[in-house]
Amino acid sequence: MASSNKSLADLSGKWKLNKGLSIDVASILALQGTSSLIRKAIGSASVTLTISQPSDHEYKIEQIATAAAIPGTTEQYILDNEWRTNKDPFFGEVKGRSRWISLDEASQMLATETDFEDSDRGKLILAEGGHADGGWQAFRVWGFKEIQGERRYVQAVQVSNSKGEELKGDMVYDYVES
Repeated sequence: MASSNKSLADLSGKWKLNKGLSIDVASILALQGTSSLIRKAIGSASVTLTISQPSDHEYKIEQIATAAAIPGTTEQYILDNEWRTNKDPFFGEVKGRSRWISLDEASQMLATETDFEDSDRGKLILAEGGHADGGWQAFRVWGFKEIQGERRYVQAVQVSNSKGEELKGDMVYDYVES
């Protein structure tokens, strides 16, 4: 559940992945070519995001999976639509960019009607990226949805790979603390 005062303009705090309401993360990782050992470990781990916002257009997300020997990752999102590269401990060389988008753009990008709430002046965040060699690509649209009667932070995910495989679903997060 997300506090009513949380918005995309203020995501700072800790958010825990609600596995019961989310797409299976192991399926996404398999599509991205991650080893079965890593998928199994992450599948049994608790995943927490610690989000900070150094500025109004920059988000820093530290992702921790509480399982033995799995390193955490830190991702930087600057909402300027500029491509950046990064060395990820699981995926190697990745590239990505992020920006604000409208509710209509989100529906077009995800090829489905979205049920994001119309907050943040009708804007959502798009984070897109992929492996530098083109092996997989991912789109994540960030926003808030009402799920099971509660307002929740959601990343609608669409991942595809070079074999033509594709997955879509929501990663749903519960607000833990500020």
